[in-house]
Amino acid sequence: MRSCISPLIVLFATLLCNVDSFLVPAPTIASACSSQPAMAAAASTSSTETQDRAAVVPQLLEWCNKNGIKDASKITIGPVSQAGMGLGLVATAPIKQGETLATVPLNLCFSMDSVRASPLGKVIGEFEPALGDASLIALQLLYEAHMGPKSKYAVYIKSLPRPGQDGFDHPLFWSTAEQGVLAKSSTRNLGETLIDAVAEDYGWIQSALARGGISGLQADSFDLSDFEWAVAVVLSRSFFAENGLRLAPLLDMANRGEGCTNEPQIGGLGIFGGKGLKVIADRDTDKGQEIVISYGPKSGIEFLEDHGFVPPPLEGNALVGGMCSLTFKISPEGDRFYDDKEDVMGTLGLPMAFSFDVRSDGDVDPEMLQFLRFLKLGGKDAFLLEAVFRNEVWRFMELPVSEANEQAVDEVIIDACTQALANFAEAEVLTDELIQKEGVSPLTIARMEALARLRESEKGALVATQAWANRDLMTSDLKVYYQERRLEELQLSGPLTDDEYVDGSGGRRTSNLDW
Repeated sequence: MRSCISPLIVLFATLLCNVDSFLVPAPTIASACSSQPAMAAAASTSSTETQDRAAVVPQLLEWCNKNGIKDASKITIGPVSQAGMGLGLVATAPIKQGETLATVPLNLCFSMDSVRASPLGKVIGEFEPALGDASLIALQLLYEAHMGPKSKYAVYIKSLPRPGQDGFDHPLFWSTAEQGVLAKSSTRNLGETLIDAVAEDYGWIQSALARGGISGLQADSFDLSDFEWAVAVVLSRSFFAENGLRLAPLLDMANRGEGCTNEPQIGGLGIFGGKGLKVIADRDTDKGQEIVISYGPKSGIEFLEDHGFVPPPLEGNALVGGMCSLTFKISPEGDRFYDDKEDVMGTLGLPMAFSFDVRSDGDVDPEMLQFLRFLKLGGKDAFLLEAVFRNEVWRFMELPVSEANEQAVDEVIIDACTQALANFAEAEVLTDELIQKEGVSPLTIARMEALARLRESEKGALVATQAWANRDLMTSDLKVYYQERRLEELQLSGPLTDDEYVDGSGGRRTSNLDW
């Protein structure tokens, strides 16, 4: 537990204490203060923290209007009925399917374009973050927060939730014990791809700021918990559009709905040019109803990493049910042909490790089989690694190489699935130990329930993939392998003709000669 008070927590407290009395918003986006009978029940469930954020809403709506957000005359921000969601977008008038709900100019969105255009651009240089764009967009968010009232985004930043507020949660906020259960609950290790990546990027940024701050932003202006908060905001509230993440004010208030298909998309801003991020209604919505959108088709672990929750496996939702990933690596340990394989992959510009999606429908990615055949290449098949085959060996792996190689591939898949399922069983034991502790918090219980849903969604994919590999192993003697295919290519696999027979001395049989 960190005992210090982070610099930005103090800043947020100061900003919230300075929220002005309700302002009359411009007419483009409807005021959240208007009477909405349909929202009465939802309002009664709002927490004090939700009310704190709601106090900023009138300012935020006015800010959105002043900064060019368009097509939003039928929506506002208000409390919603979805449990734990706090605030969301609400219809102030009937909305028809196909109507544009809102359009946010791209130059108002946080993105890599805005990072490069800001004073941060000269600091980041050619830095390639372990977490990608999210870390640098998070840095800009912290920079704008540090600017306080001077920032163009001051009002927007005041509207953002803090950890635990209005259901805002993310694995970055979890305890070490909770993250330990997470590590055993998925085939994808978020400890490496997310938690360690955030810490690595934070370390680089701190070093860069220590060499020279920007407009007062120094290495001690924020700590790791601040950076984790900013990354969680970016991951959970951004949309991927036009080859990059876009954190779009107002649209980031939209909660996810079951069965929605309306992901934000890039569109024009009209006769004055420019582009914007817009959302189109995919259904009719009555006045007073919450407006929900699609976060895109994602697996359970992708939802958890990006948005901090795992949806229930309901039929028709955007969760890609029964999907997970398996990672395989060509390692020098126990592989006498490692150097040859490294040379081949380096020549092709391919990495030595790959992750592949596996699904509960049992379909296996052909590219996974190709990689695994190469990984297990050895023994009598090692001749394919000779220099004469270097330009062709990877293509050869698209089809079965030999029965021994194919069986080794199936065994690798079976072992990977078995290990993952064993980890899931261990996670269940760790969960029981954690939730049975005296004084366990409801938040911890909710996190463990989310991980149980995650394990269940991945288990179906692992069991189906393991079953496929077992079946494939039993039929390995029925396949056509490289040697047979090669003989057919050379037209050497058919029966010998009369003029191909030779006698014991090496000459053709005289009885077959046409004198």
